[in-house]
Amino acid sequence: MKSIIIICLGFLQCIRINAQDNLYDFVKLGDYQVGYMDTLILDKKYDYINYDYKGQKPYFVQVWHPIIKNNKSDYLKVKNFFTFKQNPDLKTVQKQLTVEYKNLFIRDYLTENLKNGKENNYGKYAYEDVLDLIGELETRSIPDSTIGDINFPVIVYHNGSQGHPFENFAMAEYFASRGFVFVTASFELQFQNCSFGMLPFERFHNGEYEESLRTITDFANSLSNSSSIFFIGHSLGAQMGLRAFGQDTIIKGMVSLETTIEFKTDYEVVKDRWPEVYQKVITEKVNYPFPILFCAATGEKKPFNFLENVKAPQITYASTKTEFEHNAYLSIFYLRYFLDNKIQQPDKEILENRLPLYIKHLDVMYDFIVGIVNNDKKANIETVFIEE
Repeated sequence: MKSIIIICLGFLQCIRINAQDNLYDFVKLGDYQVGYMDTLILDKKYDYINYDYKGQKPYFVQVWHPIIKNNKSDYLKVKNFFTFKQNPDLKTVQKQLTVEYKNLFIRDYLTENLKNGKENNYGKYAYEDVLDLIGELETRSIPDSTIGDINFPVIVYHNGSQGHPFENFAMAEYFASRGFVFVTASFELQFQNCSFGMLPFERFHNGEYEESLRTITDFANSLSNSSSIFFIGHSLGAQMGLRAFGQDTIIKGMVSLETTIEFKTDYEVVKDRWPEVYQKVITEKVNYPFPILFCAATGEKKPFNFLENVKAPQITYASTKTEFEHNAYLSIFYLRYFLDNKIQQPDKEILENRLPLYIKHLDVMYDFIVGIVNNDKKANIETVFIEE
């Protein structure tokens, strides 16, 4: 009898392991297939002179959209998101961006052991090898550049500082499969004598970051006949929503995924480190004309310190009881979890623990945005816990 129980438990464990070998066993997609296209936008307001390019500032734009009737299954792989459409003049710029994205991926998602903060050891595999394995993982995005005449709501996503525009591709697929157009872009470029993602000093305070977001928002708005356009930002990307859309009625709602300011209680520190946000919230006392969902793992069910000063028609503060890392809001944070047993991962249980919370965040965001589309009424201030 004991041996039978052991066999059954072993069998159930095998089922559990097999059921978790794919990202889409967790991220449940909707009724639409997901089309993917990329395009290039040139911004005549700003120049860009770097490598062998001299001209208008380029934005490499990525778009996920619903496919109504298509049974193709030639899914893209993760590695396909690292390169974008280009013109011949931007070949070297594109190549350098790909290099930077790979370096950032290794730095932010492979090197650190999430359990102890020490350097990760993948046995015989170097970091570049692990990245190559991740690049071969299959997505649910199908190459399709025929959006056509549509009426789907639109979401603009901003990845923030030193991030990947495709860092939340699974979030993009989640929303596109439920009838949304999801737009991201390379908001950051490499400038000479600057760290990646940083603007030269002479153009740092000229509002370029905000104007870049508005440029992409205008483009995103042109993709659909719908009047519903939403903004989602992570980290500095979330701050950009507060900086760029203070008086902008084009946005119907905003989702903030941890600005990093949520944990600060000293307003002088906020003023020193994030003066643009301080200016909007405290000095100008901007009254944002749309609902906002603030997400941050503060561990407390209450408004978020400094951000309780934000004025908007409706605000939801959503926290988690348990730890949830800054990058845990991003789908690429979890990709190495799905390399089966090809590599040793002593911190794999951390990824396994965070992933259900990531999915719950997607659901909360979806309910929040659909509630705005449906004009659902909520309390002016709402505090919630996001739990498994």
